[in-house]
Parts: sequence; C-alpha cells; structure tokens
Amino acid sequence: MATKAHTVPQFLLEGFCSAGMSRDPERPALWVGYIRTGKIRRRGPENVGISRGLYDGPGALADATQTLEEHLKKIESNAAIAIRRLATAMIGSQVPIPEIFRFISWQAARTPGWMETEQKWIDELGWPSASDTIEQPPAFMDDIRERSRPLTLENPATGERREVSGAEDFQVHVKQGWKWILGPTDKLEMLHLQAWYFQQRHFPRLTWLQLRPPNDEDFVIGDRGVSWLVDGYADMPPAALRDPAAEVIAPLTRKIALVGRHAGSTFALSPREVNQRIAFAASNWVAGPTKEVVEQALRDRDSHLPARNLRVVRS
Repeated sequence: MATKAHTVPQFLLEGFCSAGMSRDPERPALWVGYIRTGKIRRRGPENVGISRGLYDGPGALADATQTLEEHLKKIESNAAIAIRRLATAMIGSQVPIPEIFRFISWQAARTPGWMETEQKWIDELGWPSASDTIEQPPAFMDDIRERSRPLTLENPATGERREVSGAEDFQVHVKQGWKWILGPTDKLEMLHLQAWYFQQRHFPRLTWLQLRPPNDEDFVIGDRGVSWLVDGYADMPPAALRDPAAEVIAPLTRKIALVGRHAGSTFALSPREVNQRIAFAASNWVAGPTKEVVEQALRDRDSHLPARNLRVVRS
C-alpha cells in the first residue's frame, strides 16, 4: 500500500494547533479553511495535507532503493528539534540555520501545488525555458551521476503520447511542438533538485528576519508550507527570487515565522499581512489555531492592507 504522506509535515501543523476537539479535548486540532468553498472545519493535524504515495520513489537520491519519503523523515526530525529550541529561546537568540533552512528549502519544493505549477511552466514555456528563468546550477550539480530513463512527450494537436530516450531525440520532439508530460519519477527528481537550488542558491542571497506576533495574534500556515511572492505576484519561477522585491515566508509555528528579503528592502509587516500573503500563495487550504484567524486570512487574500510593525528578530 502507498505510504500516507503529509505534504505539510504533521509536526509542523501541530505548531498551529489550539485546544483539542470538542469530542476529545486532549487531542490537538486546528481550523482548516478551504479556498475554493470558503468552508472552515476543525481537524486533527494527522488528517490535513494527505497525499498517498506522493514521495514513494528515489527522487534523484544516490541510493535508488531509498525513497524520498524516508529521506524527508530525517530532514523533518532534525527540523522539529531545531524549531522546538527556537520556540523556547529568548528573543534575539540565533536561528539554528542548517536544520531549519534545509527543511524550508525542501518544504518550498515538495507540495502538490508546486508540482502542478512546474507542469504549467513546461507547457507554457517549453523546455528548455527562456534563459531569464534559468538559474545557474550549484557546484554540486557537476557530481550528479546520470540516470537515463524514458521521458513521456505529448503532441498537443493530436493527444498522441510517446516515450523517448536520450537528449537528442527529446530536443527533436520539443522543437516540433511536443510537450513534456511529467510523471511521478520526473516530479520527485525535480523536487529534489529544486530543493537543492533553494538551499544553495536562492535562500542564501536573502536577509532572514524572525517574526514574533503579539500575544493576542497568531500566524497561519497554508498548503504550500513555504511560499514566495515577487512584487505581489505568486507562482513565479524560483529564479525570480533574484528580483529586489522578492520575499519568502516560512511560518514555523503559530508564534514564529521567517521572512527572507533582499538586503536593503523596506520591512514593515503586521501578523495579519503575513497571513494574507500565506493565504494568497496557498492553492487549496489555510490552517490556524482559531476559526477567526483563518476566516480573516481568507477574507484578506485579495485585499490590500496597511502595514504596521511587529517584533523582528534578525537571524
């Protein structure tokens, strides 16, 4: 049976829970608001963001017998410890960069919404994409061993699908207008490589701020887990993070969020504005500790809010 995978890890969701559900007051729960319907329901974190078998594949790991699901568990375990330390630390304490930043790099690349966006870009831009959307690879890419396999292409005019092997045959079909159809193996390999790009290229360029809301306010989390906006636009290619207006938002608990921006950019965000951005970038749902904060995030999704400061901890 396929593995029960959480697209946003259960341990992370637990950081956005409040008191238990009415039938079991000891059981942690959170409010989940669904973007398409606007409905908000009380759910346990173990039942949110489930996608069976999503990470059941090697995903470009050197050991082809290991699954990406097993690899992610190790990353999540280390991050869970680091986030707990951060949550109990005094304001001004240094963020444990390696464990948390590795985790948010993977989280930014691992969601179904992100995978769907990759297919959309391939359909619209072709392959390879325009040069201004391509980032130079990190140095480690030179050490990657080639693992050849057939790729699926589709003729948009006829719907015919064909498997091709080899870069030359692939390029011939693409020039003729055929589209690359990503399969599960393709998506997992791209997930792994994109996570490395985030960790090695994109995120280190940013200045990271640790945000703490007032006692009477909370952060929410969306199905993207980690999201980015560029001058107010979502679903931008990661290379757009080079833009001076780019920002990355990574909520870690209801009381801690990390925001990455370019050095010198103006910073003024309220907790409500952070939640608005998280909801705007979400594909399907937003979750938080109270029904009110989730309702507000859904209402604010497409509105403009005046900025006001919250506590900023430089990390």
